[in-house]
Amino acid sequence: MITDASIRVLHVDDEPAFADMVAQFLQREDGRIDVDTATSATAGLDRLEETDVDCVVSDYEMPAQNGIEFLEAVRESHSDLPFILFTGKGSEEIASDAISAGVTDYLQKKGGTSQYALLAHRIENAVEQYRSRREIEASQERLALFFEQSPLGAIEWNEEFEVVRLNDTAEEILGYAQEELLGSPWERIVPDPDRDDVTEITADLLADDGGYHSVNENVTKAGERIICEWHNRVITDETGDVVTIFSKFQDITEREERRRKLRRERAFTEQALDALDDLFYVLDTDGRLSRWNERVEAVTGRTGAELDGTNILDLFPEAERDRLSNAVETALETGSVTVEADLVTADGTRIPHEFTGRRLSGPDGDFLGLVGVGRDLSERKEHERALERVHDLLDKTERIADVGGWEIDTSTMDVFWTEHLFDILQVEYDEEPPLDEALDVYHEDDRSIVENAIEEALATGEPFDVEVRFVTPADEVRWLRVKGLPATEDGTVVTLRGAVQDITDRKRYERTLERQNDRLDEFASVVSHDLRNPLNAATGHLELAREDCESDHLDTVVRAHERMNVLIDDLLTLAREGEAISDTEPVDVGDLARACWENVATAEATLDSSIEGEIRADGSRLRQLLENLLRNAIEHGGDDVAVTVGGLADGFYVEDDGVGVPEADRETVFEAGYSTREDGTGFGLAIVERVADAHDWNVRMTESAAGGARFEITGVEADG
Repeated sequence: MITDASIRVLHVDDEPAFADMVAQFLQREDGRIDVDTATSATAGLDRLEETDVDCVVSDYEMPAQNGIEFLEAVRESHSDLPFILFTGKGSEEIASDAISAGVTDYLQKKGGTSQYALLAHRIENAVEQYRSRREIEASQERLALFFEQSPLGAIEWNEEFEVVRLNDTAEEILGYAQEELLGSPWERIVPDPDRDDVTEITADLLADDGGYHSVNENVTKAGERIICEWHNRVITDETGDVVTIFSKFQDITEREERRRKLRRERAFTEQALDALDDLFYVLDTDGRLSRWNERVEAVTGRTGAELDGTNILDLFPEAERDRLSNAVETALETGSVTVEADLVTADGTRIPHEFTGRRLSGPDGDFLGLVGVGRDLSERKEHERALERVHDLLDKTERIADVGGWEIDTSTMDVFWTEHLFDILQVEYDEEPPLDEALDVYHEDDRSIVENAIEEALATGEPFDVEVRFVTPADEVRWLRVKGLPATEDGTVVTLRGAVQDITDRKRYERTLERQNDRLDEFASVVSHDLRNPLNAATGHLELAREDCESDHLDTVVRAHERMNVLIDDLLTLAREGEAISDTEPVDVGDLARACWENVATAEATLDSSIEGEIRADGSRLRQLLENLLRNAIEHGGDDVAVTVGGLADGFYVEDDGVGVPEADRETVFEAGYSTREDGTGFGLAIVERVADAHDWNVRMTESAAGGARFEITGVEADG
């Protein structure tokens, strides 16, 4: 309602008496109404120029200029001044023209005085709305001035939170010109992660019909994430409808980053202190605990409330308190102190600790307290004892394994030897010799091998394994196996560690084997040449003798010659099948077994070779193994024996359904010369074992399901 005591009304009517009467009735209806009258439109326009008026009431039919024309003239200079057309001539056409011309209200004159009460009410309403609009406009002008000159960013939104305008500061913060954001929703300047939160803010803002403060991330035109502090307010009219929404904001990214950094640093410090395995504590000037980490509570078994303000001496045995008090005085005088003492837990347990304390001083050098760290010595001492045990174990292990260790620090090229390496090399030094002198222990012809291996390992980071000779102080030449393993950091070798083992006995054994192999080759040559040639000559002469005469004794000689040929072949095979395998290839055991079957006199015997897949083997040597096993099955199992070649998880087997071999004899079947047949050489299974050994396979004899012999070959490498 209008609270102003005066409502200034200009009433224009060409009948002065009627105008005066209307003025009287209006003033009687509302004492605040002050009516000024004019008898023509021209006079009314003059009055508007001379005085301020809150409302114009005009008749329609007037000389020279009717009410509509008068209204149009008024609107040229007073676009929003309340104008009520109060006329006795009423028609829809006049009303339509009046509305088109911008009339505020339209009232038709009637009989009786009640119409003046209605007119007074219409005037009051029109003036109230007029003054409200003027007040809002004035407020908006003031707000616009404040909006534009605000040092903060400012944005005006409509009820749908679409941008209506923004000031220069807002443009500078967000990087947008006003034209680029007009009509844009708030989502345009808010990144996805913050949109749910801002949605709640806008909803609360409209619901509360007031102000709202928030801090959230925003995104600039350049895509930069910034943190802004917002103060938002909704402006409504008397009916509660939203007139506009204003937001003021500022970029607080740097401030928030500083706060976050401080919070992170504080949290990091707290976490770092709590993560310490050591005790951390701060004492005030009276020697009482003012700050500590979680470790103090865990070790002492006391709560934070129990520790707060506790005199530090109360946590130690009474017998040690004087010594600790003196240590505190030392810290005050010298700035720091280190002391060992037993910390007493809540349950009375004493734990040895080493405490280091430092004096805390203010900017002016005044004493603020002590800060210190306590380290549990029991664990360190246990570690030292454990380390001693490890060193002792390492030393004993080295001596048992007869292995010595060494290390080269690449930054200094200093050499370190374990004690047993001194024993292996049979040298006596007060300390490890430099690298060049350490190399002198090797045989002069092999020294470059070790030197080159070390240089290559340091350059490439690759390990090495060499066998070289060294000369003892007693001039004995012995053999060493020297292994080196580089340790790298960021691709650079920082240390080179290794082991040394005396392999003299192995080398001597290898030489013995070589000599034995040489003698075996010599034996094979004798068998192959010196025995077979006379035998061939005897066989030839036997054929000539049979042409000259016939005798049963000659048949016996033939069989003896055949027996000698078989023995020579088996002896040669046995001598050569023990040689190590160097090259292998994929071999299908099933196919090879079937091929071998064709080369063996099988009579009525049968073969089931259902094994599938390939293994890695020397094909010719594997053929020897299979042929001997198949021949053995036929010779001992009979002409109608059934032989099976099948697969195992790591190899294959050959079995038959013959009579088998007694369990007591199974350990000796692989010995050279063993045979249960009078015409057997006893070398067939020995050859099988030699072929298996040459491949690093295992072979054993057992009983088949049918009671016959079963040979299992395991440790076989499958192909693929």
